[in-house]
Amino acid sequence: MRTRVFTAFFALATAAFGQAAGSLTGVVVDASTQAPLGDVAVTARSPSLIGEQTAVSDADGNFEMTLLPAGTYDLLVKRDGFQSFAPGGLVLKGHRVRVRLALMPNPVVQAPADAAVEFNDTMTAPAMISGPAPEYTPEALDRGIEGTMSVRCVVTVSGQVRNCKVLKGLPYMDSAVLRALQSRRYKPALADGKPVDVYYTFTIRLKLPQ
Repeated sequence: MRTRVFTAFFALATAAFGQAAGSLTGVVVDASTQAPLGDVAVTARSPSLIGEQTAVSDADGNFEMTLLPAGTYDLLVKRDGFQSFAPGGLVLKGHRVRVRLALMPNPVVQAPADAAVEFNDTMTAPAMISGPAPEYTPEALDRGIEGTMSVRCVVTVSGQVRNCKVLKGLPYMDSAVLRALQSRRYKPALADGKPVDVYYTFTIRLKLPQ
């Protein structure tokens, strides 16, 4: 008799738990590009949950947690290279809930311009990897503008050209030359074999297209 009573009680408890338990599914995306993100750890915490439960998103950004007791949940969403995100107040009531989570990439920290050093003859000069030549403006073409420009910029260790200032310009061509320079990528300058941010003066020779 006791065995039958215990079995009946266990069956009722199991059915009640099954009704109360829910699942959480969703997708994690890059907030800036909306591309799905894999390898994102999504952790759920709740007073109704013993411990915590974590799922890791797949290559398509999808994740799933099951057998979550009814309750109010807080999430922690983490991935290397992105800012952690901790939404709260997610209510589960024994059914399936789907969410969309967006992570912001970590901000790119640019070295301040005053961290650069003046390029000198003991260093290896920056070398261009890719980028456009300056495009002649219609006004410069009409007036037959040719000559040499000097532009002082910071070339960073990541090969970017920033904070440019025209030292010697040509009519109607300053903006076009600045745009071209700041669109280029360079091998950084080297000091004692190590990349450094440098102030570097570019000499740009402009000749009318044939």
